[in-house]
Amino acid sequence: MRRNFAVIAGYIAENYTRDTRIVEVGVGRNRQVLEELRRRGFEVLGVDLAGGEGVVVDNVLSPRLEVYHGAGLIYSIRPPPELYPALLSVARKAGADLLIRPMSTDPPPEGMRLVNYRGEFFYIKKRSP
Repeated sequence: MRRNFAVIAGYIAENYTRDTRIVEVGVGRNRQVLEELRRRGFEVLGVDLAGGEGVVVDNVLSPRLEVYHGAGLIYSIRPPPELYPALLSVARKAGADLLIRPMSTDPPPEGMRLVNYRGEFFYIKKRSP
């Protein structure tokens, strides 16, 4: 596993309990965070527009909200910036925290807190109480 993905999985494992339902949006072919979290005993649902083995098909731009219902954390690794608003909306509607790890060259998501954790950076938006 590449170091940055292991660090992100580590952050999630340290900040969420194993009974937290987690959804990764935009899984694609890179399943390193998802697989590491599952290895650590977390329930993680993979969601992608293209689907794939063990992945639910959904479009976050026109989401089926039942896919995200009950999630405590929704995260996305390197999503295109045009998906940031849709990810924020889905997380808000689901009542979930949102973690976005953008590409280093992409703009930061607005309204999210920058986290520098063990040399890795990502953005967090905590659910509203």
